[in-house]
Amino acid sequence: MRILIVFLATLLAWAPRLGAQEPAKELRLLAAELPPYTFQIPPVSVTETPGVKQGFVYEVVTEMAKRVGHSGLIEFMPWEAAQRIAQTRPNIGILALTRSPEREAKYSWLARIYTDDLVVVGGAGIDVSSLDKVKDRPIGVLSNSGAEALLEERGFKRIRPLHEEWMNARLMQQRRIDAWLAPRLMIIYGMREVGANLEALNFGEIVRKSEIYLAGSKDLPDAEVQKWQKALAEVRADGTYQRIADQYNRLKIEPIPDDMRRRFSQPVWQQ
Repeated sequence: MRILIVFLATLLAWAPRLGAQEPAKELRLLAAELPPYTFQIPPVSVTETPGVKQGFVYEVVTEMAKRVGHSGLIEFMPWEAAQRIAQTRPNIGILALTRSPEREAKYSWLARIYTDDLVVVGGAGIDVSSLDKVKDRPIGVLSNSGAEALLEERGFKRIRPLHEEWMNARLMQQRRIDAWLAPRLMIIYGMREVGANLEALNFGEIVRKSEIYLAGSKDLPDAEVQKWQKALAEVRADGTYQRIADQYNRLKIEPIPDDMRRRFSQPVWQQ
């Protein structure tokens, strides 16, 4: 009898712990070098220890994180790795991802942070009045981007994908590609980052709107999606969003000389 009483007492002592639920793990947020949306100064292409994390989308999502009780930790890694993890693992958030038909079914779409233009640009003398005008010319895109998927879908054969947009800016400056398809703000930043003359570019067709999102793993619970959407509404309503936008509208972009770039700009990264 005494043994039974001791056993019951022990069981009762553990009962509250057995009934308690584990606290929900916060969303793991991933980003890459996608200036001016998300980037580091100095970037990974310059140093093995990248500098301050920043960017328009980075700052907005950081403010959203405060409102959902998230730590605000955002991990930077190669863009291909970030997308692969977000597509294959649970409880992942990824920024700044363009929402496109090619990606629609692969992610949960938490919150639209910004709408840019996906625009084709060309060098002097290149007709970019429509994307089809450069179908047979070498055209630069960001590797594993919505722009690359669009060109592949339309049957382009001379696509030149690169890991970061500043590389496309450099090739445009050197006339090694004839055209470049990317969001407008990324083109502008990339050209200034390599010290190129933006006025030498011929801005052509806006192929479609480029809606920049905080996205996530496909099967995120509705409650998780809704709380981030609510947070973005609060960031817009209290003026924080506009303050950040104004800050990046005044952003001074310092060119990075080629001789400062490391030979391999993409880091060796372990999952």
